[in-house]
Amino acid sequence: MLVLLSPGIAVVGIRTDTGLPEAALDLQEPSFELAGQPLRSSISWQQFALGDGAALRLLLLRTQPGLQTGAVLRLQGRNGSAALHLQRLQDLGELIGGAPSPALALSILRFLAARALGLLRVAEDAAFAAACHAFAELTLAPDRVALPLARCGHDAILWAAPAGIATEAGVHYVIGRRRIRRLALAADRFILPDRQLADGFLLPPEAPGPIHLAPAGGPLPRLAELGRRKDAESRNLFRGAQAEIRRRALAEPAFRQMLRDQALLAPTKPFRQLAEPDQPFGGSLDMAVTDPSGGLFLRGWLRDPLGLVTGLALLGDQEQRLDLGEAHRFPRADLLKSYAESPHGGAQGKPGLVAYLPAAARRPVAQWSLRLELSTGDSALLTAPPGLLHPQAAREKVLGSIAPAHVTREILSDCIAPPVARLHAEIMGSRGAPDVVRIGRAQAAPVASLIVPLYRNLRFLRHQFGAFARDPSLAEAELIYVLDSPEQRDEVEHMLRGLHGLYARPVTLLIQPVNYGYAAACNAGADHATAPVLLLFNSDVVPAARSWLPPLLAALEADPKLGAVGPKLLFEDGSLQHAGLFFERGPGGEWFNNHYFKGYPRYWPAAQKMREVPGVTGAAFCARAEAYRAVGGLTLDYVIGDYEDSDLCLKLRAAGFRIAYVPQSELFHFERQSIRDHAGYARTLAGNYNRLLHHGRWDSAIEALMARMPRPASAFGGDAR
Repeated sequence: MLVLLSPGIAVVGIRTDTGLPEAALDLQEPSFELAGQPLRSSISWQQFALGDGAALRLLLLRTQPGLQTGAVLRLQGRNGSAALHLQRLQDLGELIGGAPSPALALSILRFLAARALGLLRVAEDAAFAAACHAFAELTLAPDRVALPLARCGHDAILWAAPAGIATEAGVHYVIGRRRIRRLALAADRFILPDRQLADGFLLPPEAPGPIHLAPAGGPLPRLAELGRRKDAESRNLFRGAQAEIRRRALAEPAFRQMLRDQALLAPTKPFRQLAEPDQPFGGSLDMAVTDPSGGLFLRGWLRDPLGLVTGLALLGDQEQRLDLGEAHRFPRADLLKSYAESPHGGAQGKPGLVAYLPAAARRPVAQWSLRLELSTGDSALLTAPPGLLHPQAAREKVLGSIAPAHVTREILSDCIAPPVARLHAEIMGSRGAPDVVRIGRAQAAPVASLIVPLYRNLRFLRHQFGAFARDPSLAEAELIYVLDSPEQRDEVEHMLRGLHGLYARPVTLLIQPVNYGYAAACNAGADHATAPVLLLFNSDVVPAARSWLPPLLAALEADPKLGAVGPKLLFEDGSLQHAGLFFERGPGGEWFNNHYFKGYPRYWPAAQKMREVPGVTGAAFCARAEAYRAVGGLTLDYVIGDYEDSDLCLKLRAAGFRIAYVPQSELFHFERQSIRDHAGYARTLAGNYNRLLHHGRWDSAIEALMARMPRPASAFGGDAR
């Protein structure tokens, strides 16, 4: 017997009382052939008791050619075989032979739902869900109906289980009219996070049969409304629903977001610190910022010259003990000055404290407090400002929490890097596609694509565009600007349209939804580029003369093993800024990026030779498009911009390409002008974080590279090697 549950899924039913050999129906090692060929898809095979010693065995499989009425399905067991002539039936009810018992329907539906979500991946197959729903409707009974009680958030509903039927803890399935869901429920009052599951059927692990989710007869009260009511029933429903939301927030993102949204709209408490100089102790919780994975970043200070503070308790959704020894300490010159004349003692050497608790905020909390427990048995409470922030704002707060001069390697790796990595991944993971504005007729078959990210600083745009437009060697190049500050869209588009009208130079403008940083902007430009060569340009780079592009293209043409090349870059006074990039260890042993001959005269002899170098700067980076895309472009792990250019060079080298410096191409770079307006980078630990990330990823590779390509003595004087 054959039933098509959807265009893609079918079920074959075989009763054990039809005279087929029992050996052929072996559940342990069955095999199946259709038209002489093994079934081509994943299958699932299960038996259900029908009563009177009879059983029904169901074979669930994907539809395939030949699976139709009259076809022969051959079953092979360990000790025998049988041929089954398929007969098409209309639905699962006809397969059973009428209305099933509720217990049998529950077993079959749980089998189908589990396979839909697992092996077959058809939880969103509307036809499959409808077929299961129609089968469940054969068991409708007034004593197995769940009633809707309230709306929880935008799309969730609080339900009451039927009287006398508890929704025991375990995996539950819900059969809706268009989809199937799996949930972990454990209460007589339960929440389903999808209004469209109303009029569906709940399939608990243990129950007399499927439970119908009755549609609401009218508008339902919202959970917040229940919380404002004074009657006991409403208050109990509210407390029960909140407990269910809190329980499921640990595993289900929809409920975590529900808690977060409630916390965001809750009234905030005033920031509270103990900062009076005439008191014997004091402290503040200046910052308590959560990350998307449940981590909590804390920064504050504690002044306790007399040793009155004996313990700390962190207060959020629950109380957590905080060991002061887990926090890192750092200097605060402002506090040392403020409490220098305190009658009970000053702020001591390192009053600042910072900590990162990777799992302290598994449930969202709008505002955290810190209780100071005193030797007298009393306590004092510190309250932080609200800590549920947009990931970008949270990332910048963490990066700006400590002055770069006071951060240690341990603070950076233990407290700063983990939340920044989580927050940055959240930002990058939510990137949207840029808007595309094409001005003028696009260049057909360009030889190179010039990609220029823009962020706020537009001081050089007219000069750069004019230099590009007046250079005959760029006539066959396409120009792409990527705006990373979308609030400037009108201004930049107006400027580019005016420049196009002046020079008749076609240009493409990409507008990022928000500022994702240099790497994301360059990658967006590369995605829209059509040339075989990509040139990544900072917005503060302008040519020193015309015809700077041909030497770069010629170098790539002459040596297929070159993945990227870089030009000579000059400071505004004409001295050398960049003649290739190399690596050297800093005071802490981490690798820094440096440039050959930085500050030397423009025509320093050693800087006039084309040569292989460890890397080239991203300020003017020329790469084969094929190589760039093969290594995934610029890595998006770095914050805002720094070290992603050397990271790209190292990725290209790891892929078998070499890097070269081409001095015949000269450009001016007004260094750091393109990033100085970015508050999220300037005056923060972004550079320190990027260097830590870069060093951890490439330490051994750089060590081997610099052993093979040592820094030329002429980088700081002497002859080139």
